[in-house]
Amino acid sequence: MAYPFIVLEGIDGCGKETQVRELLKWLKRRRLPAVVHKYPTAGAKKVHEYLGRRQVMDADSLFSAFVDDLQAHQAQLAKDRGRAWVIADRYCVSTAAYQGVDGKLDARIAQLEKFEWVKPDFVLWLDLPVEEAMRRKAGQKKPDRHEADRAFLEEVRANFDSLYRRSFLCSNWKRIDASQPPERVAADIRAAIGQ
Repeated sequence: MAYPFIVLEGIDGCGKETQVRELLKWLKRRRLPAVVHKYPTAGAKKVHEYLGRRQVMDADSLFSAFVDDLQAHQAQLAKDRGRAWVIADRYCVSTAAYQGVDGKLDARIAQLEKFEWVKPDFVLWLDLPVEEAMRRKAGQKKPDRHEADRAFLEEVRANFDSLYRRSFLCSNWKRIDASQPPERVAADIRAAIGQ
């Protein structure tokens, strides 16, 4: 038996972390086993150094670093699905959206499709206007390389829209209005997964 695998996606600042916590709490209240996967993982040191502006990487090397990190955890992800609900804070969908900027989305999708991926049951896109996402992030911490770049985030949001329309990786995508109060977003997420 495989438990549901739910991926929360969206631009930086859309509330993924908050909603992962809310979904986890809700599952625990229902006494359902759950585990969280967050990407990039702590082991993706080059990625984190790049985002923190401590390293320079060309686009292809950065893409490869994200893919390597995701691929390194596929076996554990498959194992976890056998024992619990799996909630992912980002997945290879984000890799396509973020690394597909500068008109590279189709090429990144083609590259990602060469790999075997544990397929999500739901991809929940927390859609939020970039201006609001940047305002939220600025109130939390010093923005990283991506969080501070409005034009970049606009293109990433457009890429998410394209991935949503294509049902990339999963036939069950849901677009959630992330500009709502967190409790309303949480309710929409539960409704989207039929709970």
